[in-house]
This record gives sequence, structure tokens and C-alpha cells, in this order.
Amino acid sequence: MSRQEHRYAALTSALRQRGLECTVEYGLSDYIVHAELPDGSSLIISPPQEPPSEHPESPEGWMVARNRSAEPAVHEVVYDSEPGGPDARHRGSVPDLLAAVDAYLDQLGIPPRQEQERSVEERAANMLPPAPALSRVGAALAPSPSAGQHALQAGLPAESPARAASPPARPSSAHGR
Repeated sequence: MSRQEHRYAALTSALRQRGLECTVEYGLSDYIVHAELPDGSSLIISPPQEPPSEHPESPEGWMVARNRSAEPAVHEVVYDSEPGGPDARHRGSVPDLLAAVDAYLDQLGIPPRQEQERSVEERAANMLPPAPALSRVGAALAPSPSAGQHALQAGLPAESPARAASPPARPSSAHGR
């Protein structure tokens, strides 16, 4: 990995996690991140270019623009934390930059980061489906074998609809009540 790619690794890895192809290229006076969007447009993320940033390792601000030269042409400033820009309060903050870019990509319908999807999928795979009539407490306890429905049902009041609708945890001779 080149020095410039390493410098922008937080940006490129976050964009790649969303399935975007990224390159680090030389802009007007400093390196920029170029990310291809599915619609043929691209995001350009850069520190101040003219004049160049006085602190290249931690720029004082960021500019993000979406561009497409083919019809329909697009040129849109997505984020501007350079001094005097609408997002200047964030200055050179990479987390704030990434939050703004993520929100913008969400608006465009670009899927969330794969890392986030994986954690949701892993959580879903580890959960047992709760019985339809169980309360939130029942759903929260359902994945635990030691806190199964039997323990939950024993703690519910007799008039609880969840208890009445749930199948018995073990055979009972009291079905006819």
C-alpha cells in the first residue's frame, strides 16, 4: 500500500465496505479519493486543493462532491468542512465526514457497509424465532436454552394473553379448564 493509500485508508475501506470501487489519485495539488457509484457518477473526497492543505496528514477540512459528466450531468457538493463551508464545524474530522457520506449513500439507495450487514445477519442467525404471542421479554429470553419458555411462562401472571396463547412447555393434565 502506498503512502497516499495508507493516508486515506479509513475513507477507502469504508467506501469499499459499501461495495464501491475506490482509487487514490493526485488532484490539483494533493491526493484525492475517487469512488465510483453504481449510477455511473462518482464521489470525489479531498482535502483543500487550492491552496493545498497546510497539514497534509490531518487536513483542516474535507470536500466531497458527486460528479457525472455524461447526461444527465451531475455536480453536487455533498459535504464541505473546509473553513467557511457549511460543515466547517466538523473541520478535518474523518468520523463526521464518513457519517455524512454514509447518510448520502443511504439516500442514493446504496446498501450499507457489509460489516454492518454481517453483524445483523450474525445476530439473526443466533436468535431462535420467538413464538408469535410471546411478549418482548419472551423474545429476549427465547435464545437462551436455560431461560426457555417454561421459565418465562412460570413467571407470567395467570391472566396474561401470552401465557394463554403459548403452547405448554410440557404435557399437562390441566387442559380442560
